Amino acid sequence: MKRSSSSQQRFRAIGLLLSLVLVILFTAISLRNDVRSMDQKVAALYADRLQPAVDLVYLSEHIHAKRLALDDQFVAEASRLPSDLARQLKQYDLKIDNRIGQYEKTQLTTDEAIWLKAFKQNWIQSKHLEQSILRLVATGQQPAAMQLFSERGSSLFRQSIQAIHKLAQIQAETGNKAVQETHRTAAGGSINVTLLIAVSVLVSLTILDLVRTMTWQEAQSHPLHLN
Repeated sequence: MKRSSSSQQRFRAIGLLLSLVLVILFTAISLRNDVRSMDQKVAALYADRLQPAVDLVYLSEHIHAKRLALDDQFVAEASRLPSDLARQLKQYDLKIDNRIGQYEKTQLTTDEAIWLKAFKQNWIQSKHLEQSILRLVATGQQPAAMQLFSERGSSLFRQSIQAIHKLAQIQAETGNKAVQETHRTAAGGSINVTLLIAVSVLVSLTILDLVRTMTWQEAQSHPLHLN
C-alpha cells in the first residue's frame, strides 16, 4: 500500500510539473504575441498618427505663409514683381504638395479621407484663384486683385484651415484610441505574468509537499534497526 501511495505521489508530482511546463509555454507564447502586437501598434502610432500630425502643422504653416505673401503684395509700399511673387508661391506649392503626398501614404480613417478630399479640393481652387490674382496684378489691376484676394481668397483660406483643424482633431482622437489599445495589450501581458508567477508558486509548494510526504513514507517503510 505504501509503495502504491508513493507511486501515486510521484505521478502527481510529474503531472504537476507537466502542467507547469504547459502553463509556462502558453504564457510565453501569449507574451510573445502581446509584445509583437504592441510593437506593431507603436510603429503604426508613429507612422499613421505622429508623423501625419507633423505634416498637418507644416501644411498649416505653408498655407499661412502663402496668405501672408499675398497680403504683403497689397499692403507693402514697394510691391514685388509678379514674377517674384509667383516664384515664391510656387515654392510653397511644392512644399504643400509634398506634405499632402506624405499624408496620403498613411492609414486613413473614413473621416480622414473625407476631410483630406475636402482640403485638396479647396487647395486646387486656391491655386487657380492665385493665378487669377497674379494675372490681375501683372496687368495693373491691383484693386480687382485685392478684392478677389479679400473675398473669395479669404473664404477658401478659412475652409482650408478648417479642414486641417478637423484632420488634426481626428488624428488626436484616433491616436488616443491606439494608445488605449496598447495599454490594454500591456495590461493583458501583465496579467499573464502574474498568472504564471501564481501558478509557479502554487505548483512549487504542492511539489514540495509531495516530496516531503514521499520522504516520510519511504522513511516509514524502511525503519532503522539498532544492534
